[in-house]
Amino acid sequence: MGFSLSYAEALAAAVRVEENGAVFYRKAAEGAYDPDAAGLFLKLAAMEEEHRGYFKGLALDLEQRESLFLNDPNGKFSASIREMADAGVFNLTADHAAYFSGKRQPREVVEYAIGIEKDSVIFYLGLQEAVVDREEADKLGGIIKEEMRHLAILSGLLKRMKASQEN
Repeated sequence: MGFSLSYAEALAAAVRVEENGAVFYRKAAEGAYDPDAAGLFLKLAAMEEEHRGYFKGLALDLEQRESLFLNDPNGKFSASIREMADAGVFNLTADHAAYFSGKRQPREVVEYAIGIEKDSVIFYLGLQEAVVDREEADKLGGIIKEEMRHLAILSGLLKRMKASQEN
C-alpha cells in the first residue's frame, strides 16, 4: 500500500535543504580569496536562512492541517522527494562537505554552487507539483523565484570572474 508525502515531511525536507544551503555558502565565504565573492556568499547564506525561517513558519502555521499532498499510491514521488532532501540538494554529509576539504578557486565554487541552485529549483518544483492546495503551491513559487534569483546572482558573478580572467 502506498502513502502520501505529508506536508510536515515536505516542510522538514525543505528546512534541511535551506539549512544545508546556508552552511554551504558560509563555508564558501570562509574559503573565498576574493572579498566580493565572500560577501556574496554571505548574502546567499542569509537568503537561505530566510527561506529556512519561511518553511519553519509554514510548519507552525499549518501544523493542524491535513496532508496537502497528492496521493502517491506507489510511494515513488514521496521517495524521490525524500531522496533529494536527504542526499541531493546541499547535502553536506556527502560530496559538498568534501568539496571544501581542499583549496578551491572562487570560480570553481561559483560553478559548483550554480549546479546546486539548479538542483534546488528542481526540488522545489517537485514539491510545488505535489501540493494540492494552490495557495500553498503559490507560496512555494515564491521560493522558486528566490532560488532562480540566486542563480542569476551567481551567474553574474561567474561572468565577472571570467571577464576579469580574460583581462
